[in-house]
Amino acid sequence: NMPGGAVVLGTTDTDRIEAPVTIKTYYLMCVFAAFGGIFFGYDTGWMGGVLGIPYFIQMYTHKPYPPEPFDAAHLPADFALPAWEKSLMTSILSAGTFFGALVAGDIADVVGRRPTIIMGCVIF
Repeated sequence: NMPGGAVVLGTTDTDRIEAPVTIKTYYLMCVFAAFGGIFFGYDTGWMGGVLGIPYFIQMYTHKPYPPEPFDAAHLPADFALPAWEKSLMTSILSAGTFFGALVAGDIADVVGRRPTIIMGCVIF
């Protein structure tokens, strides 16, 4: 007996468990975790592609456009971002995702899970 007269009884009946963990559940959890890596790789690849676009290079460096055509074979060697700037931009993207994951739980505690997920989708 517990204080107040309540008696707590357990059960071994697995049909009474609210959410049994099945093979399908394990599969879905693995897929969900894998999508984190897929999105991380997608963001990094996307950023690498943007850093090579002549329009982005011109807007970021304010260098004049090279003469036509704009394919990679005809771009001058100096019409590019330095390697340290490319790596810095890519790593800042990764740092942003890291710190965003760290604070997402605290934000969810304050404003709720659904608004936090919606804000994350809008930012993404």
